[in-house]
Amino acid sequence: MNRNIRANFLEHPLLRENSTVNRNRIIIYYLLFVFTILLMTQFDKIFLRESFYNYRVGETVTEDIVLSKSLTFINQEATEKKMTLAMDLILPVYVLKDDITLRILSNYDDFYNRLVQIDKDGGSYRTVLESMESQYPGIQYLSHLQDMDPVRVNLMLNGARGAIEIVLESGLISHLNESRSGVTGLIEILHSDSGEKTTQMSERTIMIDNWQGFVREYLSKFDFSSAESKFIEMIVYYFLEPNCFFSSDLTDLKQQEVMKTMTPVWVYLEAGEKLLSKDTIITSLEMDKINAYLDLKGRISIPALIAPFFYTLLIFLLLVVLLIAFPGTSGLLVNPNLLFFLSWFHIVTTLILFRFLSAPGEVPAVVFMPTGLVCIMLALLRNRRETIVFAVVQSVFIFLVLSFNSQALFMTLFSGLASCLVIEGAEKRIDLIKGGLFLAATQMVLALLMMLILPPSLKLLLFTVLVAGINGILSGFLSLTILPLFEHILNPCTTFRLQELSDLNTAIIKRMLALAPGTYSHSLNVANLAETGCRNIGANALLARVGAYYHDIGKIDQAKYFSENQKEYNKHDDMKTTLSVAVIKSHVKIGVEMARNLNLPEGVIDIISQHHGTSVIEYFYQQAVKEKGAENVSLEDYSHGGPKPQTKEAAVVMLADMAEAATRSMVKPTVGKLEKFLWDLIMIRFKEGELNECGMTLQELETVKTSFVHVLTGHYHTRIEYPDREERNPK
Repeated sequence: MNRNIRANFLEHPLLRENSTVNRNRIIIYYLLFVFTILLMTQFDKIFLRESFYNYRVGETVTEDIVLSKSLTFINQEATEKKMTLAMDLILPVYVLKDDITLRILSNYDDFYNRLVQIDKDGGSYRTVLESMESQYPGIQYLSHLQDMDPVRVNLMLNGARGAIEIVLESGLISHLNESRSGVTGLIEILHSDSGEKTTQMSERTIMIDNWQGFVREYLSKFDFSSAESKFIEMIVYYFLEPNCFFSSDLTDLKQQEVMKTMTPVWVYLEAGEKLLSKDTIITSLEMDKINAYLDLKGRISIPALIAPFFYTLLIFLLLVVLLIAFPGTSGLLVNPNLLFFLSWFHIVTTLILFRFLSAPGEVPAVVFMPTGLVCIMLALLRNRRETIVFAVVQSVFIFLVLSFNSQALFMTLFSGLASCLVIEGAEKRIDLIKGGLFLAATQMVLALLMMLILPPSLKLLLFTVLVAGINGILSGFLSLTILPLFEHILNPCTTFRLQELSDLNTAIIKRMLALAPGTYSHSLNVANLAETGCRNIGANALLARVGAYYHDIGKIDQAKYFSENQKEYNKHDDMKTTLSVAVIKSHVKIGVEMARNLNLPEGVIDIISQHHGTSVIEYFYQQAVKEKGAENVSLEDYSHGGPKPQTKEAAVVMLADMAEAATRSMVKPTVGKLEKFLWDLIMIRFKEGELNECGMTLQELETVKTSFVHVLTGHYHTRIEYPDREERNPK
């Protein structure tokens, strides 16, 4: 890893600041996850061990053992017998080399033609046969052919060719492979050129040591004397050679194909049936039953007890890395209670579902998982970007917890990502029902794709897809039902809560209009600026609008101390600068207290507390410098108490508040003037370091400035000057 990257990673606030991550709380959550997983997966193995686990082959069962739920297992002994029988039934493959057959017949035809030519030319058999000695050793002993009747010689030569052809077409085998002969007594002959397959009994196989019998059987059909038959056998002997050979590769391939299609012998025991019967002797079948029951309940193993500690730590590290790698998601760990509760709930529910609903031939437990509900809730209570990170991490977590279950990984990941899209554009609570329908359609497609890989029966396929759809619909309904409870407990900035707070008819906003109309007007203008700026940089525009509405509620009860509510008389003219500064600074603290009393969401309260950051109250600071001298004035005494904006929304509200107030003093503002003036104001806050902790880039600041100019240009638009209307003379 690059040294700079490693240094930046280790210096990230998520790892460095205790205020960001409560390490003790994280450790507690880590241990909670580990022991929950151990309890859910290893409880039966540790605390519910049965006495019959220790039976061995040959022992007598002392009591009836009845199954509490159905059991499916493989009968190993029967499966091995089935496998052995299948292997024995495989015919050994012998390849008949057609090229050898053609070569032998071609040689014989050449031999035959040369002898026939002798009769035509009146030459000597001896001379010709001696010339063929190098090709066919011993062939010269056939020289007495010249003393025989040419017609009979021709018949014998044709009979020899027919015998050679019959033997070669059947296949002449040098020897049979006894170790691969099987139990059927059959072999398979494969022609190398045509690919034609024939089957024949091994006892009828023509081999190098029994071909004479087949030749004699063939010659018996013709009118050859005993001497002529022997003579023909002698000719056949000179030309015959094996052309059929055992192929271990093809035989092995057939065995592999059979192995692929081979299915084990399954035994199905329903709940209530006896696993073991009293006074019976333990055989290999009973041991298979016991081992299957052990597999169902699970076996104790040290790796299984240690693994949760390691992979849970791995998941926590993965979460931290992703939160650091993707800016804007680290808020998940600012208050990790929600994150870890939802993750813990998802893990526990999934383990329970897999414990009771995971059975062969049934609807997969993965389609019952509450992934959609959990991710919808997190997306509503936090944001979509953080939910995407959660879905990725949780899918890996589920994959590891369920012993590398790829179906659970697939459904958790894609259902989680689909849930993030469900809340896209959701502005009313009823939109969650529509989102549930979209999630249902998505999960049905995911279930269909998952099941097509197996593949299941049509009935099981349709039922699984139906359950996945119902899961999605229920996720929408349950999120609508549960969300108010979470909103009451956590008081988050959900879209629906912010929509309710954006209503200008709330009591506190009406009170602001009545007691501080200038502040009310100022807040509306700031809201318009902040909302436009946040929308254009991809921040939460609704949160910025609501935060702007409430950012100055601390001014309501002392409205006359703020210039926007003053008419002619300025109360600060009769006050010391230190007291005036205290009044100005106090509106932030008072606003936060009022917001807490109103039970406003923390995101809105953060904007109220951060909308001035630690900026200097410039007017009174300059007055104090004139009165006391710069060396006698503390800059900190004339600065707001902060904190600096921590989010883009708070930063944009700060800039909008400053821009709205400052541009009021401009005379005949134009686009050019506004652009320069606003950029100078933004750079002042930038250079003072007020924007250091909000994560905004210079490009985003430029976008915010452009957005402000667009809004303010419309606000300060000019109109033509209407002339005084002269009094019209009545007609």
